[in-house]
This record gives sequence, structure tokens and C-alpha cells, in this order.
Amino acid sequence: MNGWQRFLLLILCCFTVMVLYPDFSTPGWTFIGVAFAMWTGVIMVLSVISSLFGLYKWETFNKLISFVLLCGIMYSLLWYFPQDDKVTPINKIKYGEIPTKADIERGLKRFTFNFDFVRRNAKRKENFINQDLDSKKVKEGIKKKVAETKEEIMESIDIHVE
Repeated sequence: MNGWQRFLLLILCCFTVMVLYPDFSTPGWTFIGVAFAMWTGVIMVLSVISSLFGLYKWETFNKLISFVLLCGIMYSLLWYFPQDDKVTPINKIKYGEIPTKADIERGLKRFTFNFDFVRRNAKRKENFINQDLDSKKVKEGIKKKVAETKEEIMESIDIHVE
């Protein structure tokens, strides 16, 4: 593997841990940023050393380095990734709490975007994706708002005319 492939491996590992264990807040994002920067530096140093000594010629040695890198990345992410309940992911695995389908769905929702641009329930932290909206109620609400705005405009015109 070259440096770019190892970098993509790092991205994949970070994304996987964040999806499988979605119970993190701001410290989780900070941790991922710092870990990402640190492991990017390690990957760059490994790439420079590999090029300097011509280690890229030995396929099995490159695979070994990539495997050790993968183990190191996953070790650091699973042992130190902060969770809201103060239990690291490796301890959750140790005690039999493996990620469920609901955890994976919640983790994927953190990386999705609401393309409907629906602003209702904006105070809640949920992401409303692919909502089924009642079109009759929406149309009635629009007509009501337009009528209210029209009345306000007519009143303001009457005030200016007098």
C-alpha cells in the first residue's frame, strides 16, 4: 500500500468507529480530529521512510506495515474514543455490548443531510429525512399565511393613503 491507500484506510477506520459508536458529542469530534492529524503524520513518516530505503519493493513487508498501521489505528480509536456514558468502545465490546442495527442507523444519520429543508421541529436535535408531509395541510398553511400577509399589506396601504 502506498501513502494514499493508507490515508484512505485511516478515513475508513475513523468513519467506521463513529458510525458503530454514535454516542459521542463535541469531545468525540475533537478526538477524531486529533487522532486523524496524528495518524496522518505517522502515515507520512512511514511513506517517507519506505521511499527512502526502497521498502516499497517488498510486497509482504508493505502488507505487514499496513496491517500494523490498521491495528494501531483501531487500537487508539477503540480504547480512547470518548462516549457520552464514559465507557470506551473496547470496554463495551468486552462486556458484550456490540453495536446493533439501531446504533448503526443513528451513526449514519449523523453523516446525512436533510434535503427536504423542512424547518419544523427545529429545536429538536433530530434530522428529519424523507418525511411524509400532508400536502393538503401544507397548502392550507401556505394559503393562510398568504392571506394574512395580504391583509397586513392592505392595512399598511390604507394607513399610508390616509
